[in-house]
Amino acid sequence: MADRAKLTATSVDNKAMVGLCAGKDCRKRCEFAKVQKALDRECEVLELKCIGLCDGPVVVVVHPGSDSPAVYSKVRTKRQRSLVVGLASGDMGARKQLSGRKVDKKKAVTSVERQLNRRVA
Repeated sequence: MADRAKLTATSVDNKAMVGLCAGKDCRKRCEFAKVQKALDRECEVLELKCIGLCDGPVVVVVHPGSDSPAVYSKVRTKRQRSLVVGLASGDMGARKQLSGRKVDKKKAVTSVERQLNRRVA
C-alpha cells in the first residue's frame, strides 16, 4: 500500500512516467532504439532492469493518479510506437488500441512497481 502511494505521488505533475525495459533480450532488438528515441522526444524515459517478459521492447507507462503501472510488450511497429507516445501524452484512445499488448502478469507488474519505487524514492 505504501509503495503505491509513492508511485502516484511521483507523477503528480500530470505527466506520465515512462519506463523502458533495458534487459539484454529487449535491448538487442532494433526496435528498442526506435522506441527509446520516440519516447525521449516526448517525455523522460527511465531504463529499467529486466522485467522478465523477454518479448521486447517492453514499455511501462504510469499515469498520474494511477495505482499501478501499465506494462505493454512487443511494441515493435511505428504505429505502436506512436500509440505509446500518445498514451504517455494522455491520449486515452491509444490505451484502447494498445489493449492487445497489455501485460497482466502479476509477477511482471510487481517487478515494475518495485523498480519504479526504488528509482523515484
